[in-house]
Amino acid sequence: MFKIIIGCAVIFSFVCMLLAVAPFTPAILGSIFMLLFAGAIEYKGYLQSSLILLLINTLAVIGSPAINIANTNTLLFLPILFLISFGGAFLGVRKLTCKNVL
Repeated sequence: MFKIIIGCAVIFSFVCMLLAVAPFTPAILGSIFMLLFAGAIEYKGYLQSSLILLLINTLAVIGSPAINIANTNTLLFLPILFLISFGGAFLGVRKLTCKNVL
């Protein structure tokens, strides 16, 4: 059941990535939520799915013209967002490697 949810999340992320290139689309919000979801599922141990979600959604957030880098709030929000999502990936990888070593 969880694999179906991850598959739907990958499809949703891909659609959000395609829609995020338009300047006035709210699809970037879907990519932001999927970045947080990717960090959470990586912490649960789904490494490959999380890395695919991280790649797709990072490209969508960075390449979107809706992200205004000149705004100070955006400059504070993006590092926190990437820290949470990639931090979940880092902790998940550490947890998986420690589990396999013992």
